[in-house]
Amino acid sequence: MPVILHVDELEPGMRLFQALLRGNQVVLPAGKTLEEWEINSLRRRFPDLRVRIGDPILDELGEFEDDGANDEVAATVNRRMSRLMSSVRHKLSSRTALDASDLAGLQQAIASVISYLAEHPVTAAILTRSEDWSGYLQEHAANVFYLSLLIGNAVREYVYRERVRLTAARSLAVRYGMNLTPLAVGALLHDIGMLRIAHVYEQNEPLDEEDRRRIREHPLFGESLLPPDADALVKMVVRTHHEQTDGSGYPLRLPGHKQHVFSRIVRVADAFDAATSDKVYARAKSPARVLWEMLTQGAGKQYDAALVKILMSLVQPFPIGAKVRLSTGQYAVVTRHNRKQPFRPTVLVAFDENGKRLPRRELRPPIDLAKNENLRLTMFGREDLGFLNGGEIDLDRSVDPPDFRQHDELLAYAYP
Repeated sequence: MPVILHVDELEPGMRLFQALLRGNQVVLPAGKTLEEWEINSLRRRFPDLRVRIGDPILDELGEFEDDGANDEVAATVNRRMSRLMSSVRHKLSSRTALDASDLAGLQQAIASVISYLAEHPVTAAILTRSEDWSGYLQEHAANVFYLSLLIGNAVREYVYRERVRLTAARSLAVRYGMNLTPLAVGALLHDIGMLRIAHVYEQNEPLDEEDRRRIREHPLFGESLLPPDADALVKMVVRTHHEQTDGSGYPLRLPGHKQHVFSRIVRVADAFDAATSDKVYARAKSPARVLWEMLTQGAGKQYDAALVKILMSLVQPFPIGAKVRLSTGQYAVVTRHNRKQPFRPTVLVAFDENGKRLPRRELRPPIDLAKNENLRLTMFGREDLGFLNGGEIDLDRSVDPPDFRQHDELLAYAYP
C-alpha cells in the first residue's frame, strides 16, 4: 500500500502509486517516477497537495487494510448522483419547480444506486472532493446521499424503532419501516432550496441580510420546489434537515424527539460534509477535527448522539497510508482503522524525528495504538492533533457533551 505524503515531503525518485488528477485531467500518471522539476512544479501549483507514493518495503512488514474498493464505490456513487443533481439544477433554471415525472426519474436512478451499494458494501466511507466551486452543491448533495445511505443501512433496526415511535399506528410493517428510499431521495435533494443562492459558495465577502434570510428559509423553499404529490417523507427531510437535537435549529426549531430519524441522519451527514469541504470563503476542516467536534461538542446538542457514533465508525479520521507523528517524535504510517476507537489506529513506525525513512533493519511490525496508551498521535500533515489528547473517546461509551455554539454561529459554521 502507498504512503500519503505532503508535497513538501516528496523527493526525486519516488514513484506515484496512483494517477494525480485535477478534475478529469491527469496531471501525472500512475507509476510515474518523480523528477525534481516535477516536484517543484507541484509545490508551486498545489501547495497543500498530498499524494500516494508506493513503498513495497513497508508492505513486507505488515498487512495494510485495503481501501481501494471503498474509494471506487464512493467515486461511482458521486459521479452518478452529481449528474442527477446537475440535471435537477438545469431543469429548475427554466421553471419554478420539479414535476412528478422528474421525481419518478430520480427515484428510478436512485434505486439503481441503492442496489449498487447493496452489492458493493464498504468498510469505510471515503468522500470524493474536487476544486470546482461551481459544482459544490452537486458534489455536496452526492456526498450527503452517500453518507446518509451508509448510516441508514448501518442502523436499520434503529431506523425501524424510531419510525414506530413517531407513527400513530401501534405497529409498522417491517418492510415499510426499513425502506430507505425516502431517506435517499430526501438526502439527494436536501439543499435544493440553496440553488437560487448558489452564489454564496463562490464569494468570500460576508453574507448580507437577504442572503442570511434565504439560507434560513431554504429548507421551506426547497420543499416548495417538490411536486405536490411527492412522498411526504421526502418533503419532511428537505424541510427539517437543519433542525437541531436541542431545538435551536431552523426553520421550525423542532426538538430532537419530534424529528424524524431520516432528518437526523441527513443532519449528521450534511454537517460532516459541509465542514470538511473547501469553499471559496472557508478552508475545510480535517475529518479528524470535525469528527472530534461533532462527538465531543455536538452530540446530543446539535446531532443525534447515536448517529454521530455510527458516522465515526464509518468515516475514519486518518486514511490508510497516512503519515502521522507520534508522541515519541517519530513518524508512522496508518495500516489499519479502529472502528471503536477511530483516533487509535494501527500504525507502522517508518520515519525518524526528521521525517526521514528508517533503515530497513530498524523497521518493526505495526503497533495497535489502542493497546499502547503511552503512544499518542500529535501531528497529521501540518495539523496539530493536540485536541485529541484531552481524553480518549471509545464509541462503546456514552458521551455527555458540553455546549457547542449558538444558532447564529452555526449558520456561519455550515455556510459562510
